[in-house]
This record gives sequence, structure tokens and C-alpha cells, in this order.
Amino acid sequence: MRGFLNAHNNFLIRQGVFERVILQVRNCCREMKSACQKNDGHYLHNDEDKITNRLCEYHLQYSDLCGLTFTIQKPVTFDAETDSYIGRADIHVKSWDRFNNADEYYLIECKRIDGTARLNSLYVSEGVSRFVVHPPKYPSYHKRNIMLGYIVKAITVGDNSKKIADMQSPTLTGVESSQFTLVTSDEEFHRYSCSYQSEYIGQIELAHLFFDFSSVIRQAK
Repeated sequence: MRGFLNAHNNFLIRQGVFERVILQVRNCCREMKSACQKNDGHYLHNDEDKITNRLCEYHLQYSDLCGLTFTIQKPVTFDAETDSYIGRADIHVKSWDRFNNADEYYLIECKRIDGTARLNSLYVSEGVSRFVVHPPKYPSYHKRNIMLGYIVKAITVGDNSKKIADMQSPTLTGVESSQFTLVTSDEEFHRYSCSYQSEYIGQIELAHLFFDFSSVIRQAK
């Protein structure tokens, strides 16, 4: 048991849980896309909340990787002055087998991506900013969290991710951000890492996950 008191061992445990969360998100996105392809009449609405709802209700809730719980639309960051929560996270992730502290969790912020400047801008100003701009609406207890981009139109993800990265510095006031670093990619799933630093948040990392749902998005009538 002494090993759990060791800072390095604790870091490895947190790293393992974070990777487990990302793996489960990727697997469940693939599962949901496959289910859509098998049932043409049940494609995804081109709506961020509805995609997230289905992902959580039918897939993330039934994790093959034990120990993770996914809660949708959970209030976070309580403001004692106003007795209200200043943030509402799209997906709240707990690992019951590792984290005993109520504050130890990861958050996933979800946004649609179609290659347009409008949605790229919202990804930063209404997504990334919630983790890094003072005062942050979302806490980063482990100094890392996740952005999940639903790709709803066929695009070149690498080119678009650079456009998003280039938007960060002028949008995120008082925050220094790195360029996106590609961690892994295939035809459907792309993972980037980016670090953010300011006097208030110190340094945190966001994993930027992009999954291509473009072929199973309902077309407007």
C-alpha cells in the first residue's frame, strides 16, 4: 500500500485512468457509428447535445472497461458567493476504483466540427476557454481534461486542427497555448495534445479528440 503514497506511482495511476477514459471514448464512438451504419433510419442528428445524449445513453454507460462512470450535463465549480454552479460539463468521468476524493474526476467538453470558421471559433471560445480562461468554468484537478470534436462533415482533420490551434492565442485572453501535437490518428479517430499556461491555472493539458461521424449524420430535409 505504501506505493500509493509515492508521487510517481500516483502519477502513473492517474495517467492510466486518463488513457482508459480516452480509449473508452474512442471505442464507444466507433460502436455508435457502427450502430448507425447498420440502421440507416437511425442516423445522428446534426446537434451537439443529441449526439452526446446518444453516446452516453447507449454506449459510454455500458463500458467494457470497469471502473469508469460517465455522467451527462453535470454541474461543476460551485460559487459560494452566489450559491450557484458556474459550469455544466457535457460529460463528467469518475473512476470509482482509483479516486476516493470527490474532486478527482475528468471532464469532457463536446463540440461539433464541420470545417467552418464559425464552429472552429466556437470550439475555442465556448469549449477550450471553459478550462483555461480566468476564472475557468471547469476545474482541472489532475491538470488535464478532454475536448471531443464530433466531425459532422467530411474534412481534412489535420488541416482543420491547425486552423483551430491558430485561433487559440488571439481568443484565449491571458493564456499561452502551444500548437497541437498529433498523438495518434487513423481514418476515423484523431488525437492531439495541447498545453495551456497562465498565472491563474498554472499549466494544464487538453487532449483534443476528433471522431469522424460525417457519414452517419442526418441530412437536412
